[in-house]
Amino acid sequence: MHDLTAILLCGGKGERLRPFTDHSPKPLVPLAGRPILQYLIEQLEAGGLQHFVVCTGYKSAAIESFLDQQVRPRRPVRTVDSGEDAGITDRIRDARKHCLGPALVCYGDTLANVSIPALQARHREAGTAATVTVHPLRSPFGIVDFDSQGRVTAFREKPLLPYWLNIGFLLLEPAALALLSEDLDMVGYLSHLTATRQLSVYRHEGRHLTVNDEKERVAAEAEVVHLFNV
Repeated sequence: MHDLTAILLCGGKGERLRPFTDHSPKPLVPLAGRPILQYLIEQLEAGGLQHFVVCTGYKSAAIESFLDQQVRPRRPVRTVDSGEDAGITDRIRDARKHCLGPALVCYGDTLANVSIPALQARHREAGTAATVTVHPLRSPFGIVDFDSQGRVTAFREKPLLPYWLNIGFLLLEPAALALLSEDLDMVGYLSHLTATRQLSVYRHEGRHLTVNDEKERVAAEAEVVHLFNV
């Protein structure tokens, strides 16, 4: 795992999480007193990763200050500032020159207890240029089942749906990184990998949380204790 580089996407504005993000970039929003980014980096370190590239943009100085205080005293971390309005593929493309080999792309606002060795094993087994981590999608609503006469047969409270959610932890071989171009956004990039049969999935059915708005932040603050020893 010595040649695997983590690319952490931390440049977005996080507008749905205001007022927190009026003064701080979203990856530094605290959960149980610690920034999201701190949990993410420590999780990846525990999984064996040693090389990090943090993609910044919005309030990049705050990210730099956090890294200087909390991470760089124990390991070097590169940052690449692509600007506030750059797309995801722009940020990855700017970061790829710092990769030692394959890259693991993670969202800076998403935490999950993904097993990095298991993800790598699945990636090797699939033999594709890229592997994306997916998580079962749960309905945010209760579901009512009924028969052809309109009689209710069951109530299901926020059940799992027969769909899977892209949660990042995207493992890219150098050949996949080379396919990034200025005319491809993330949807187009993943669609191209799909069309050429070069994208596989790693199914993560453990814990997962993301922080896009205040409701999710409150839920994540309660859930993070189950992901980390805090």
